[in-house]
Amino acid sequence: MPRSARIAEAFAGAILRSGGWVAPLVLFFSAGWLAWQAASGRGEDWGRVFGWFAGSAVLGVAGICLALPPALAGALLSRRIPMATFARIASAMPLSVPAFMILRRLGPMVSQAWGVPAQHPAWAVVALGWGLAMPLWIAFADALERQTVREWVDGALALGANPQRILWTLSLPAALPSMGAALMRAVARASGETMAVLLVSGNFSSSWGGADGASSVGVALALDLPEATGGGGLWTDLLRGAVLLSLWTMTLHGLALRLEPVDSEGASE
Repeated sequence: MPRSARIAEAFAGAILRSGGWVAPLVLFFSAGWLAWQAASGRGEDWGRVFGWFAGSAVLGVAGICLALPPALAGALLSRRIPMATFARIASAMPLSVPAFMILRRLGPMVSQAWGVPAQHPAWAVVALGWGLAMPLWIAFADALERQTVREWVDGALALGANPQRILWTLSLPAALPSMGAALMRAVARASGETMAVLLVSGNFSSSWGGADGASSVGVALALDLPEATGGGGLWTDLLRGAVLLSLWTMTLHGLALRLEPVDSEGASE
């Protein structure tokens, strides 16, 4: 091997090895600084902090509840059809895209036709549900395919079971833990991405939001953090909201890891 190649390989290896401990260290100190700032400052109003957090959690859960039926139906009905590459790429689409299409185009049309308010948090729930239905569908379909043991299916078919009975009594029960884990990850993502949906829609305020009309932690950070003074009451409240939202999403991801089963050797590939 040429010397230049050995040097390049050693340099790349050093970068990768340093990244293995630098990234977690930076994340650890960032989380510690955020928690210290939130705990040491004198906040102004815990009510608005919990209001921001409740807005994020409620919008996220409501959006997933709307996405769950089409995602589950799509996974069950298309389990024998290979997932196209386009569908997997589309599942990574930013939530601001469906938010713009629904809340800037569909909302005014429905408002003019049926009198539904064009500026309402319910439209944000629709955008979240639409944007997360495809990723949830892909996750459910993957769980059904990955957790179904092919030998069990072949044995059930040999005993005379029909595909529908195999689906409801074998494949679906085996995939439920993975599907539950995917559902929790989707709720965490939806709760964390409410800012993009709400900023595109213009629905900044809601009945469950905190002071100043902000309806979620993300919206409050985007609108109020540039004007907050370091160490001040608003600054502390915003960081407290960020800590609560971070704990919420990390808890959901932790529960998802606990639910996610280890792939068995006999599972279909």
